[in-house]
Amino acid sequence: MIKDKNLFFAFRSLSNKNFRNLWFGQVLSAIGMHSDMVARAWLVWTLTGSSTSVGSVLLVRALPMLVLGLFGGVAADRFNKKILLMSIQSWSALMHLLMFLILFYGDIQMWHVYLISFGLGASMSMNQPTRTAIIPSLVDSKNIANALSLNSIAINSTRFLGPALVSILIYSTDIWAAYICAFIAYLLVLFFTSRINLPTSSVKKQQGNSLNQLFEGFKYMKDNRLVLALVFLGLGPLSIGFAHQTLLPQLVEQKFGEGVKLLGLIQSTGAIGGLLGGFYIATRKRLNKKGVIMLAVSSTYAAGLFGFGVSNMQWTVFIFIIIIASSQTIFRSSNSLTIIEISPEKLRGRMLSITLLDNALSPVFGLIVGIAADNWGVNVGYYLLSIGCFIIILLVLLIYPKIKNIS
Repeated sequence: MIKDKNLFFAFRSLSNKNFRNLWFGQVLSAIGMHSDMVARAWLVWTLTGSSTSVGSVLLVRALPMLVLGLFGGVAADRFNKKILLMSIQSWSALMHLLMFLILFYGDIQMWHVYLISFGLGASMSMNQPTRTAIIPSLVDSKNIANALSLNSIAINSTRFLGPALVSILIYSTDIWAAYICAFIAYLLVLFFTSRINLPTSSVKKQQGNSLNQLFEGFKYMKDNRLVLALVFLGLGPLSIGFAHQTLLPQLVEQKFGEGVKLLGLIQSTGAIGGLLGGFYIATRKRLNKKGVIMLAVSSTYAAGLFGFGVSNMQWTVFIFIIIIASSQTIFRSSNSLTIIEISPEKLRGRMLSITLLDNALSPVFGLIVGIAADNWGVNVGYYLLSIGCFIIILLVLLIYPKIKNIS
């Protein structure tokens, strides 16, 4: 009986109709994202046989996130978030449709992959700040942590079966099938987003110059060392650590002699860890000692990456992917919640978009370790990522030791 109550409590934010529509949209956009993630990585690997090329495509995808991502936060604070989300999702649907048409009817070239990746990066740069910033307008303040964790659960529940099913679909048909699935998913995202009713107070437009509003966000971060420390700490699990995605195709083929089915299975298994992390946050009435939690899971993430490099046994890969996925989910929810709690409402979109710079920088590290893996082996790439994560943790503790006291 207690378990049933706890399970219901974990999903309490879904009793809100507007958040429920947002959440279904998150589930479906995650399906599209995972379809693209598996298909793109395997497509580039089959075209080039190079982890450097896989990393370079991720870097091109990240370029608009480095620039537009910051203005995405300004837009989230400035405009009607529902209309903004629908515009972003329409663009994502178009990009996936174009990729399907090129793969199905044309002769795919690397420049096509770079172009579509750049286009998807542009939509991603504005999607997550807007999607996260809209949550406080839909749920009570006491349920914000629960709503954030349910977003993580949405992503990881689809990731549990998504990549494995997509890899089987690719194996049975061709890579184009993954992109038609993604296109259909985004059409459904648009349907659910259209059903969200925002409170009147949350659709008021902020006036003023967009560039000045961007600088206002940076000034707030500069004057608030805690926010600065939170963003910098995110470089570990959200930027350096997440770059391990670049190495997975090489790990699968060269270290274990397998193909796309193992790649999809590894990514799906990571969802188990993501779900565990999401449920850990969702079942808390209040998330205490967030500073200690973030430092602990960042360290665990770094250790898991080291394990990837050390072990030569295929079954251990599934353990390590669960460890790093659960660590990242707990970190992201704790980090976003802390920033939402300490930031003024009018600046939340900008503060959340600044944290996405960590995600945007991930492909930079992915390219670096991809080059290292191509030249010295995939294990070296994992060692570099692990060491990088540990260095970030140590620097944050040296520069802002008070971070461990966040309650």
